[in-house]
Amino acid sequence: IGVSQMTASFNQRYGRWAIVTGASSGIGEAFAYALAARGVPSILVARNQDSLNRVASNVFENHGLECRTLALDLADPNFLSSLLDGIRDYDIGLVVGNAAYNPVGSFADMPYDMIMRMIDVNTKANVALANAFIPAFKERGRGGFLLVGSTESFNGMPHSAVYSATKAFVLSFGEALWGELLGSGVDVCVVLPGATDTPLFASRDLGRLKITPMMPGTVAELSLNYLGRGPYIIPGFGNRWGQRLMRRLPRAFLVKTVAPIMKQIVDNSK
Repeated sequence: IGVSQMTASFNQRYGRWAIVTGASSGIGEAFAYALAARGVPSILVARNQDSLNRVASNVFENHGLECRTLALDLADPNFLSSLLDGIRDYDIGLVVGNAAYNPVGSFADMPYDMIMRMIDVNTKANVALANAFIPAFKERGRGGFLLVGSTESFNGMPHSAVYSATKAFVLSFGEALWGELLGSGVDVCVVLPGATDTPLFASRDLGRLKITPMMPGTVAELSLNYLGRGPYIIPGFGNRWGQRLMRRLPRAFLVKTVAPIMKQIVDNSK
């Protein structure tokens, strides 16, 4: 199958517009570029309007597509109504729930509002998006819903307790939706990236841990290519085999082993 045929097929199944949350940087920004390369413009959603404008400008410069930007906070209880108002005239065929909030630190030392923000952005916002779009996708018999989780989905991570729990929710939720929608024409997939070269990764000073991150563009491309083939994808051969190995270990042993590594990440981030 040639590139033009693949693009036409993707457009037929997931066009005319996509929504990408957390689109101002990192993996979300990469999704905006990867979708545009397939001829699908995006509604770019994040809090920072200037960053959204930069991404939209880059998409237009490189692909000739005009994106729409919506500066919204997904922790705001009213974000969905604002989003729906902003896309009233757009035919949405694909939703990429990428936005995440990921502070690290001891749970006992974490402020309550920070904890609640993680839950709101990482879980409640994605459920709200699913509730808003999946029924319409199912009724017309086509569409895509792609959630960005994390390899932290597979076990509790000390010093990242709430974040890893929210990503476990994302994986479970996405898998369940995938099972419910089999044969409906609506594709659901959860992306579980490992370390990725994003502003967040850079802020954690992980170089001392000898971690080589994947590029966000690679994560986005692999994820879009996999959509419609299974309930989740772990981008990167090394990440997949690493997770297979870790899932063979006793959970208590794994958590105890990871704890000092996560503590070092916290210390590096201070």
